[in-house]
Amino acid sequence: MSIPEINLHGSVSDALLAVSLREPLELLEMRALAPSLRDALAGELLCPEWQAFVVELSQVWNRFDHAVIRGTSVLSDERIAVLLALALNARFKHYRGNKIVKHFKMSPWTNELSQTLGDGHFHTDLNTASEPPRITLIHCRVPDPTPGYGALRVARIPDLLAELRRRGADKTIRFLLRDSVSIVDDRAQGLWSGTMASESTIRFHPETLKAAQRRGASFIDPLEEQLDAIHDAALAVSYPIELGMGDTLLVSNVRALHYRGECTVQYMDFPRHFQARQISTHGALRFPRASFGTSVDGWECRGCDGQSTTLHPASALSMALLHATLPVIAVHERMR
Repeated sequence: MSIPEINLHGSVSDALLAVSLREPLELLEMRALAPSLRDALAGELLCPEWQAFVVELSQVWNRFDHAVIRGTSVLSDERIAVLLALALNARFKHYRGNKIVKHFKMSPWTNELSQTLGDGHFHTDLNTASEPPRITLIHCRVPDPTPGYGALRVARIPDLLAELRRRGADKTIRFLLRDSVSIVDDRAQGLWSGTMASESTIRFHPETLKAAQRRGASFIDPLEEQLDAIHDAALAVSYPIELGMGDTLLVSNVRALHYRGECTVQYMDFPRHFQARQISTHGALRFPRASFGTSVDGWECRGCDGQSTTLHPASALSMALLHATLPVIAVHERMR
């Protein structure tokens, strides 16, 4: 298995850096949340290399449901996480008013899942929400101080189900595809009930299932056995992805599970001053991915939810480049 990587062209890196240095994060977030201001912001990045990057990202996304964008150390600022997502022309998930980006530093002094040093679970984000993000962006500001630690993994749902079928895990397949379950978010007091997965989409987190069980929810088969089977199969169909400073992972939050491995710290002055992995994350509520066609003002894309979204030339292609590239996209795109 090979990592679906995109290396940013120098001109794209320069444009991202120039725009990020002009405005503080708070202003970029405000502009990104307003459609007209977001289009103008995307226009500030427009160049042939940016357009080619958007095409390559679309091709990689259609094949793998995730993409690793290799940057440089100068692109480690959290404002880059907002600007890279402009390639998606998506509606951003926001919190606490106009905030988009969340910043996390791993710590030996917390049990919070997003910051603990222990390895995490294969999961989707905000899985109890009525509308979970359709895509998760993870931007590396500082990598783990120990090479090989803090690695990410992505398990695509078709691959996961195929592996479970290969193993004869019929109960686990039924658990995912047919059982009606409840999931509970202790922190957000969220609750969702239904069937967690189809052949192509999923919402899933072991901790929200365990939280439901603590509140009296019952399962046909022992929950821990099902979670172990899913974890083992997901490990088998995924590979470690190490992000360097300035690198970014984009991953589908509806067609794949993602996971973060064990992290480490290096103390500079015990116990509070230490070096550790630092990331910026945010989610997009809609991302076009299934089929590409042309419209008057850009790409018209039908997403996996059947909704239509348009990628405008400011964040995608000039029409001439679009028509020249569409045959290539058609070759690489697989039937869903």
